[in-house]
Amino acid sequence: MTAARSLTVVTSQLAAYTGFYSTYAGAKSPVEPNRKDFVMPTPIETVTAFCAEFSIDHGRSAIRKWFTPDTVWVNEGLSVTTGIDEAIALIEVVEKAVGIKNGQFEILAIAADGNRVLTERLDRFQRADGSEIAASKVMGIFEVEGDHIVAWRDYYDTKAAEKLATN
Repeated sequence: MTAARSLTVVTSQLAAYTGFYSTYAGAKSPVEPNRKDFVMPTPIETVTAFCAEFSIDHGRSAIRKWFTPDTVWVNEGLSVTTGIDEAIALIEVVEKAVGIKNGQFEILAIAADGNRVLTERLDRFQRADGSEIAASKVMGIFEVEGDHIVAWRDYYDTKAAEKLATN
């Protein structure tokens, strides 16, 4: 398979998974997961889509879409949440405490071992006016079951995070 064909297949699968309108394979309407030709996304595709959507509303829609009521999110050394509501509550606490309005994840490297996906990221956080508060290098691991993230652990310099919280 050529690189261009591989990219088209991945793009098509992400479009199908996320429900974007697509004209691939002749589709003229939203692609529905119950279609016979629907292919479950790979764990890497799930994590990539989650990270991309995280920037839309500082993660709320991504968490609602990909987390389960039992998803455990660990920010090593700082916080642990279980489920959708606790994860969104954490985002709201951090927004108020630090003034973060949005975050974007730039994936620098990604690899999978079965249902576990490792990411090296540059996470950027912005104020409401769009100015950058901070950028942090992060190593994360996501555990995926089906099309949901059931565990997410991030490892980073906690001293830098503590400094950000006190400024």
